[in-house]
This record gives sequence, C-alpha cells and structure tokens, in this order.
Amino acid sequence: MSNQLDKQTLLEYLRSPRLLRSPIIATDGKATVLDLSIGSRIRGQQINNLGVAEFSELIDGVMRDADTDFAFGRYAEPRALYSNENFASDETGENRTIHMGLDLFCAIDTPVHTPLDGTVVVLANNDRELDYGPMIVLQHATDTGQEFYTLYGHLSLDTLASIKQGQAVCAGDQIATVGSPPHNGNWAPHLHLQLVLDLMSLNADFPGVAYESKKDYWLTLSPSPAAFFPQYDAKSLEYP
Repeated sequence: MSNQLDKQTLLEYLRSPRLLRSPIIATDGKATVLDLSIGSRIRGQQINNLGVAEFSELIDGVMRDADTDFAFGRYAEPRALYSNENFASDETGENRTIHMGLDLFCAIDTPVHTPLDGTVVVLANNDRELDYGPMIVLQHATDTGQEFYTLYGHLSLDTLASIKQGQAVCAGDQIATVGSPPHNGNWAPHLHLQLVLDLMSLNADFPGVAYESKKDYWLTLSPSPAAFFPQYDAKSLEYP
C-alpha cells in the first residue's frame, strides 16, 4: 500500500475547511447514537437473534424517545448481530464481528446523496441474507489525484435502475434511496456508509465487517467516515 493514499492523509483531506461537503443524508441534527455492541440491550431488551421486525421496532422506539428520525450505529463496534454462515471463517471458526462503517437508521426511501464528485465503479445486488443488498461504490480523488472510495449498502431495489456503472456524479447528487427488508439484506432500514482506501480488487465483495483478529488491517483500509457528519461529535460515532 506504499503508493496508496494513507489513512491519516485521507482523514485530513476530508476535514479540510476548503472541502465543501454535501450531506449524504440530511438529518435533523438530533440523531441519537445506538449501542449495538456484543451483550448490549436496547430499551432493556437483548438484541441478538431478533427478527428484523422486532429489531426495527426497537430502533424506532429509541428514535421516538429521542424525538428524532435518525440513529447512528457506530464505526469499529464489535457486534454479535452477524449470525449466519456469511460471517464465519472455515479455517478458524472465528466470526466476523467488527463493523467497518457507520450505520444511519432512518425511514425507508430516504434520499442518499454523494458528498463528493465521483464515479460509480460498483453497482450490485448482494442479495444473500444479512449482506449489503443493493449497493454502490463511488470512486473519488483528492486534490493531488489520489483515489479513494465510498461504499453505500442496504439501498432500495429502485436504486439499481436509477444509476449506471461508470456514471459520473457531482457532490450533492442523489445516488440512491434507503432500502427496506427483505431486499436490503433483510435489515432494519438504514444506510451503511464505509470509507475505503483500496478495494483490493474485491469490488462488490469488499467486506463491511471484519474479524477481530484482523481488525487493525481492515480498519486501516476503512477509516472512520464520521467526517461526513461534521454536526456530530466524531468520537461519539466511533466505538471506544
């Protein structure tokens, strides 16, 4: 990765005051932050092994309690939500648990915008249970031409027909809408947003969840995207 954009340089670029970012999702500024970590409870209820309807109702309840329509799921959080064979390793039996992006729970069909100029390099439907569902990856470049990517998962099926592979997009353009279960990977409605330094030729198979034993490597490849939500405290959006 010596010729690639490094994590610190990218984060400094995204925080630069000269970079005018457009909101990916226009929140109400009051979004609450969820604890979805291993062993956590929401409104007193254990969240592991819940059906999508029950989990969605819990998230909706938290948002009502906070008088908001939005809730974040944290970056780098260890979770036990990823319970099927897609997240297990044949070699060691270790499950992938480390969340590599930010989640933003919100209403179905909420518009999703690109915060930066870019090009659609991946457009796919990963339709396995608990996968991304419809997804987009955009390629961007810094002022010095170094490439990086933003990944958007759990989108609507309509998104796949509304944008094209290779299409150029401008900051502020709507690129998608938030999807609904079961077509969004069968999750409570939310956007999964991930920064990526190098797709490693994985393209639509670039993971959104990492093994604990390899988290340092993967979280270096996918640094926190909290800079895209400057109205919120970045530390609150990242697992301690």
